[in-house]
Amino acid sequence: MSRRPPLPSALALLAAAPLAYVLATFYLPLLIMLVESLKPQGPSLYVRVLLNPDYTSIMAYSLVLAVVTTASTFLISLPAAYYLSFHVEDEVEKSRYLAAFTVPMLVNFLLKAYALMNVLSVLGLANTYAGMVIGMVYEYLPYMLLPLFSSFERVERRLLEAAQTLGARSHQVFLRVVLPLSLPGIVSGVALVFLMSFTEFVVPAMLGGVYGYTMGYLIWDLFLRYRNWPVGSALAFIVTLVSLVIVYVYTRWGLGYEA
Repeated sequence: MSRRPPLPSALALLAAAPLAYVLATFYLPLLIMLVESLKPQGPSLYVRVLLNPDYTSIMAYSLVLAVVTTASTFLISLPAAYYLSFHVEDEVEKSRYLAAFTVPMLVNFLLKAYALMNVLSVLGLANTYAGMVIGMVYEYLPYMLLPLFSSFERVERRLLEAAQTLGARSHQVFLRVVLPLSLPGIVSGVALVFLMSFTEFVVPAMLGGVYGYTMGYLIWDLFLRYRNWPVGSALAFIVTLVSLVIVYVYTRWGLGYEA
């Protein structure tokens, strides 16, 4: 006797549960922030926030830090991912290398920050801009490495052999064949690392000292120290909106390379 398929109502209920969770934990806080920011002055508060030189300078500083972090992780991850994909033939050895890069992701975020703080103190880099960047790169390196490695793995080796047969040198094969075919992983890694580093709070606060006052730190101060919820909500909403715009651009443009 065959089993009856699940009732449509039961399937709808199972599908609605994660949707309700996302609505309650993401969209509802966004709505609360929007309402809180519009309470005192309406939309004019956003104009005042965006024209405030103190806020805009911190936002620009956070953007520069995000760009430096993203560029550093990309420059480190690119040769590492390329070597793992094209020069490590043994799959077991390749898995071991990947595990060495990804296992730190399983360690608690704060524990890694405290451990790195001790290392930077020994090296004399604690509470410096360089130390903060090192901490950011250390934290987000796997998020750049894995998309790059995945894209390199999808490159068909016969295309490389064809390019070499036609007389292309190693750097020409990389620039004209490997790199264009790996754009989905590059765009994905850059977008992911940039978004997370732009809104990062813990690493700059713990490792940056006076250099760690970023947008995340400013928003934390406005909410919990100065109790200025309207301005804090406006800044948080602006940062979230910028992040959503970047995600939208990636889904419309970056994913097109994968097709």
